[in-house]
Amino acid sequence: MAAGKKRANGEGSLFFDSAKKRWVAQVSLPGGRLKKKTAVSQREARKFLTAMKAEIDTTGGLVNEQSRVSDLTELWRHKVLLVKDMAPSTRATKEWALRHIEDSLGGIKLVKLNVLMIERFLLVMSKGGLGRESLIKIRNVLNQVCEFGERRDLLRRNPVGLALLPSGLSDSKPGKALTVEQAELLLKATNGDRFHALWAIMLMLGLRPGEAAGLHWEDIDCDSGVVHVRRNLRKVKSVFEVSYDLKTQRSRRSLDMPKVLLEKVEAHRKLQDREQAKAGSSWSPHWEGLVFTTTTGTPLDPSNLRRDFKAITKDLGLGDLSPVDLRHSCVSILSAAGVPLEHIADVAGHDGTRMTAKVYRHAVTPSVAAAALPMDGMFGSG
Repeated sequence: MAAGKKRANGEGSLFFDSAKKRWVAQVSLPGGRLKKKTAVSQREARKFLTAMKAEIDTTGGLVNEQSRVSDLTELWRHKVLLVKDMAPSTRATKEWALRHIEDSLGGIKLVKLNVLMIERFLLVMSKGGLGRESLIKIRNVLNQVCEFGERRDLLRRNPVGLALLPSGLSDSKPGKALTVEQAELLLKATNGDRFHALWAIMLMLGLRPGEAAGLHWEDIDCDSGVVHVRRNLRKVKSVFEVSYDLKTQRSRRSLDMPKVLLEKVEAHRKLQDREQAKAGSSWSPHWEGLVFTTTTGTPLDPSNLRRDFKAITKDLGLGDLSPVDLRHSCVSILSAAGVPLEHIADVAGHDGTRMTAKVYRHAVTPSVAAAALPMDGMFGSG
């Protein structure tokens, strides 16, 4: 057969091998590889060629009878994970789960993957320190990958649905929550701190750290006392990015501010104006309008915030806390004040009450405006 230009993936050829006296069906695969099948007759070889080209149209040539789990996960990554519309945090979680799957199961041939292997994998993960919620996330992603493969006839059956989690697993470690008295102590101790308004807005409105860090002044209507949550600030590989893809559909929300919080936000704006004037030309022009910044107008590094907050709570004798625990505290304090669970879920931006009840509520005591009145009543003098 004469040499010609390199064929694209999925292109095929049909020729007679005079040495073997057989017809050869041949298609090109990724990486320059070739897949061949031989037949006695040209008609049979043509059928092989048609079938192989159809397989490549479906799988991109990445998966075949010799393929391993890692081949299928890579195909799912490019066909689903990287193209489907989802929040960056969701994509990152699925990628995290994929890495666990590929590290432990990637070398197994798809034809050999079974329930026992999956259960053994989950058991090893649990002994490595992963909790129930993490294992559920990993199993769910593996199930999505295998369903994808089964629908495309790359797997005879999806074994994940029959795989059980290891017995005796406890739920993931619950977040910590401040009592009303502890929250008052925190607010008083940080009054005058340049992060005081940040801690207060997370505590009183239950914002996620990224939601609070991503607030712009155009998101805050001081005249009506409303905060519009519509973006998220993340740091990915040392680069800050603002995303409008929030964690859930109901994360995009408008929240009434307690009067005491409005006062703190207005005071913070005056502080920022003074800092900007002092910084002069060194103030960053790239993050105009960002509410919470460094003294030079750049975004706040999440790791630095966690470090500073932990230092504050330890000094106050409140324990080892993270900024996200202010969100937990908001939900718990509202619950203790008798605010209906449905209203608390609205404040927190949950799609339903299940997450609110299971993860975020804590025993803290011996409308979208749901947070404003209770918080004013408790912290109005703070």
